[in-house]
Amino acid sequence: MVFLPKKFVVALAAASLLSLAPVLSFPAQAAAQSSTGKVRLVPASAKKAAAKPAKAKRKVKAAAKRTAVKRASAKRRTAKARRRVVRRAGLRPSQATLAGLRQTEDPLQLGSSVAYAVDQDTGEELVVKNADVQLPIASVTKLMTALVVAESDLDLDHKVRITRGDYVRSTASSKLRSGMVLTREALLKAALMSSDNRAAHALARSYPGGVAKFVDEMNRRAEALGMTDSRFFDPTGLDNRNQSTARDLGKLVAAVYEYQEIRQASTAPAAKIRAGRRTLSLRTTNRLIGDPSWRIGIQKTGFTTAAGRCMVVQSDVEGRRLVMVVLDSPNNSQRALDMRTMRAFVEAETAFREDFKDTVPYELF
Repeated sequence: MVFLPKKFVVALAAASLLSLAPVLSFPAQAAAQSSTGKVRLVPASAKKAAAKPAKAKRKVKAAAKRTAVKRASAKRRTAKARRRVVRRAGLRPSQATLAGLRQTEDPLQLGSSVAYAVDQDTGEELVVKNADVQLPIASVTKLMTALVVAESDLDLDHKVRITRGDYVRSTASSKLRSGMVLTREALLKAALMSSDNRAAHALARSYPGGVAKFVDEMNRRAEALGMTDSRFFDPTGLDNRNQSTARDLGKLVAAVYEYQEIRQASTAPAAKIRAGRRTLSLRTTNRLIGDPSWRIGIQKTGFTTAAGRCMVVQSDVEGRRLVMVVLDSPNNSQRALDMRTMRAFVEAETAFREDFKDTVPYELF
């Protein structure tokens, strides 16, 4: 037996391990086959270093994609907000403005395209400005909706459940949510006082025969009232094909005035209504309500971009029951101002008549 020195044994073992390197796996290094078929060792640390740039590149791409998605979403939201502001502010011209009606001269210098004041009892027309022009009337439509409900003899205490079908497309807000249960009387208040579109739609939907039958009844009632220049296509007024004239609206106001439930619902400054377990607080959309100088029996406001700001009011003025209409006002302030101007004119005209009622005309000169 031959004994080798210890250093030769170690060297021999090392040589044997090197010869087996292609088939062994080491935790600190790995074998790789080159294009020439030769085996070369690649450290694991080098392999990880090579993978880092690719991983970083993927992260950059993912971050860029998320940023692009966020920017696109923000851009859509901004565009939608701008469109909403344009619609609410009335920056786009209404149909009457496009037709040049706002430039019509009148002695009272009213800012609305259409103005009309008539004695409810005698039919005497006191202010007339483009009163026969057929225009969109926006939520003033809801007065006809209320009239059909009042004349239908339907139970106002009957409860109606709000559904997703009542979510008509509109920029106006609504406190009514799907699943809420309200009486017809509460829906009538919401529709007339705060001009709630879902409330008006729910009233029509719960009508025997549904919305289509309800709209047919709206047009039939308009014809019966002699509103020959009026057409209705929906119960809310959001459809700009709902059109009428100031003279026709005077007839409508006189008709709805006969119903106490409509007078009360339209003229309350604020109200609380039950909606299932919840109580909803409503406020009027008419700034004239609550003004002690006005004694208003019926009112309704309306606005769409096509219609402009609209308002109808029935009020006692100097002992006369007066119906006043303005259509296509440029803003809410002008709408109220035109109403005040017409009232002041009627007050002055009535006072003049009273002062000179016993005077022979030629004596004035």
